[in-house]
Amino acid sequence: MATGAWDPFPLTLDEGAAAERLAEVAGGAIVCTMPEPWALVADAAPTPRHLIEAGSVELAVLRAIAVDIPEGGEVVIGLGGGSAIDTAKFVAEATGLPLIQIPSIISVDAAFTAPYGYRDGSRVRYAGDLRPIEVIADPWLIQKAPPGLNRAGVGDLLSCHTGIFDWKLATDAGRGDIPWDDEAVALGRRVVAEMEAALPEIRSVSVEGVRWLARTHRDVGAGCAAYGARFEEGSEHFLAYCFEWLSDEHRVHGELISFCVLVMSLIQGNDPELAARIVQGSGVDARPSHLGIDDVLLTRMLSELPGYCAREELWPSVVESRRYSPALADEAMRFARRVTDDD
Repeated sequence: MATGAWDPFPLTLDEGAAAERLAEVAGGAIVCTMPEPWALVADAAPTPRHLIEAGSVELAVLRAIAVDIPEGGEVVIGLGGGSAIDTAKFVAEATGLPLIQIPSIISVDAAFTAPYGYRDGSRVRYAGDLRPIEVIADPWLIQKAPPGLNRAGVGDLLSCHTGIFDWKLATDAGRGDIPWDDEAVALGRRVVAEMEAALPEIRSVSVEGVRWLARTHRDVGAGCAAYGARFEEGSEHFLAYCFEWLSDEHRVHGELISFCVLVMSLIQGNDPELAARIVQGSGVDARPSHLGIDDVLLTRMLSELPGYCAREELWPSVVESRRYSPALADEAMRFARRVTDDD
């Protein structure tokens, strides 16, 4: 994969590597974490210079955290899920210190992308360009998380399926503000194809499944840095953002994205059965009832989506070219329920 001047993050996949690295740098480490992952490594790691309990990624909260950091830190470490990883990116940017990321779950691609995500009210925003000196995906640590959180790691990979379709649709219609890139598209298509072969390992959350998810998220993160995120983000992410805006609620990102890929691949007419095979084979919990999405809410999400995309100035996609109706929402919901066995 050609990535121009931007190389993939340095990645360590050894079992036990998380505790070892924490022990090596603890005296000067500013650790952004959460109680559950920290408890798993605390006995093996000396007390860090400063411990930050991550939670909300509202911009005001992140700014308050950054103000309270003591002098003398040597490295920032993100240890945990997406909120800990993004908090660490913000702190590293604020302090200018090097960054090490240690994801405790592989449910999202946050550890393998350069920007950090934050929230401005109910809206998701991205900023920054943070390259860690190392990402440690320790299978021992990651396998301690609930299996469903790691299966959710398919969401930000499966989104290549719908994202590429939206990009081509916009390009063919002369609405593409980002030029088509064959290398980015080849990467996205390879990810989806290889994911089908890896489904048994992903579903069982085996060591090899964890390593496959980590390596593939690293490749996609490198692709986003080299080409932009157009190949892996489209109407499926826009629908997820619309859900969060309407409900003011947050779900496990990869689970929500997997549901939205099912819905949007059907609306696109874009091999929805491929998306179905990956959702079913991976075991990711994309049930509408699990996510708190019923027929009424999905109908509203789809009816509000064009206006939401216009206001947020999101990339052109199938959203602008497909007429929405309650019947379409009903068809999409029936498909998602069938795929996820949601009675």
